[in-house]
Amino acid sequence: MSNQAPPELTPRAIVLAIVLAMILAGANAYLGLFAGMTIASAIPAAVVSMAVLKLLGGGHILENNIVATGASAGTSIATGVIFTMPALLILGYWDDFRYSWVLAIAGLGGLLGVLFSVPLRRSLIVEQGLAFPEGKAAAEVLRTGDRPGEGLKVLAGAATIGGLMKLGAGSGLRLIPDTAAASAWFGNTLAYFGTNLSPGAVWRGLYRGPEHRCRDAGRWRDGVEHCDPNLQHLVPGR
Repeated sequence: MSNQAPPELTPRAIVLAIVLAMILAGANAYLGLFAGMTIASAIPAAVVSMAVLKLLGGGHILENNIVATGASAGTSIATGVIFTMPALLILGYWDDFRYSWVLAIAGLGGLLGVLFSVPLRRSLIVEQGLAFPEGKAAAEVLRTGDRPGEGLKVLAGAATIGGLMKLGAGSGLRLIPDTAAASAWFGNTLAYFGTNLSPGAVWRGLYRGPEHRCRDAGRWRDGVEHCDPNLQHLVPGR
């Protein structure tokens, strides 16, 4: 009986990682520009990887780990691009997005991230033992991935529901509104409530929870009060 470790960096793992990286990077770019927050891509990548590699005739935890890592690295680069490149337009350095420059900056940023992660791994993970919740969650998914089909069904169902909602919204077939809002007078005070019905915005609120949403509202108020005097009239009581 051979004790040789199974192959980890296989061609199918590399190809699947590249495909998932492109898909999840596109999803991250859209959601980040729309809602200001990106998704944790390592977990869905791990679920999809286990299901696809199982259909291809096997797959083990090391091979699935390569796919999940590659997919999450691709989405991390997309996140860095969408949160930095628009600043060049806002500051007036660019008049439009130049594909060659965006590609070069994204590639160099990804390379720099890899070069930094190699020496920092020992100090931040091995020695200090910092908690990385997303990484631990992805590791548990890979460790307990005996039935990846169930997770894949959940992802497919969520994607279908979100896609149908987006298709029927105001940016698609216009069957349902993009926002839900209501207002009423209480004496001399006008009360207003509104919410965005986009699947991405709904997910963002559910994902972060009420505590973080209240913190975001507090940061918005502080930013309006201290950073932009032209918007101070939006703060209640002013």
